Amino acid sequence: MRAVQYADGEFTPAEVAEPPALGPGQLRIAVHACGICGSDLSMSKDPCRFVHVAEAGGYPLATFDTERPVVLGHEYAGLVTEIGTGVTDFAVGDRVAGIGLATDTSTGIPTIIGYSNEYHGAFGESIVVDAYWVRQVPAGLSLEHATLAEPLHVGEMHVQQSGLTAADSALVIGCGTIGLGAILAAKAKGARVVIASEPSPKRRELAALMGADIVVDPAAQDPIALWNSLVAEGNTLVGDAAAGVLIAYECSGRAGVLNSLMHEMPFNSRIQVLAAPFADETIIPVVGQFRRIAINFGHGPYENAYDITLDRLARGIVDAEAIITGRVGLDGVADAFATLRDPKEHVKILVLPNQE
Repeated sequence: MRAVQYADGEFTPAEVAEPPALGPGQLRIAVHACGICGSDLSMSKDPCRFVHVAEAGGYPLATFDTERPVVLGHEYAGLVTEIGTGVTDFAVGDRVAGIGLATDTSTGIPTIIGYSNEYHGAFGESIVVDAYWVRQVPAGLSLEHATLAEPLHVGEMHVQQSGLTAADSALVIGCGTIGLGAILAAKAKGARVVIASEPSPKRRELAALMGADIVVDPAAQDPIALWNSLVAEGNTLVGDAAAGVLIAYECSGRAGVLNSLMHEMPFNSRIQVLAAPFADETIIPVVGQFRRIAINFGHGPYENAYDITLDRLARGIVDAEAIITGRVGLDGVADAFATLRDPKEHVKILVLPNQE
């Protein structure tokens, strides 16, 4: 099949082997579209570091041989072409999207498609995934727009895990797709105030479109200082929100942000980490104790985050087309990655394997 291989720091269109034969409970899907994820950018910057951190952290879902090529991409949507034994909820031809996990039939260990030398990602014509994580795309929702359910659902999942209530307010740092998902989820939960902090003008525009009450450029205005001033002056926008908790949703993955938040967030506040760097990070743990700040990297219950997000897309609550800022065929993947490293004008670029 035709796909884009990543090896030795380069993306190259090539003919590659089909994904493995289906195991029980699996589907083969012809890919229509796949989004470029922030974790794909991180991996392509330093694959050895990416795999080392995954292995050292005991995370087998993202480990592979960096000396061999991989086909990235896990934010997929497409058509079912083959059904494994035990699968009863799907038929050939179904329009589907989902979370890109596949259980390796040789080891029984799950892997994220794209972070495997055998289970290719969706920057190619075909993928194999576990049916458990796949959903029917609702009628009326395009397959391209359905790809956004995967990154946006991360925001929904973490907002649920953070325990945000209608008494609380949210500070979303970084307004890529995950941050936009956090804004949507926080507003849906009834957060008193949602502040979005983002250096990119394009992404600030989208943060406002997704419902953020206040959008700031952190180079021009400190969002935490702004929050403190709103509370101090009894601003009508804040109202009695100061009685609740300010929860920071770190979605930027930038080095140093976690340490800065620990020093600057109000006493008794919380930090929810949605995106994190792969490099070593220096924090001073006692500062968190001094300020009584809780940090959550993704612990806690959540329910139906993907389904909730897919439904929002289907009902038109999310302006999906505004989030998709580019589309490329396989020959354009290398340039798309280069563009996203300085994302002034882009948020989500889709790879369309059948586009010329």
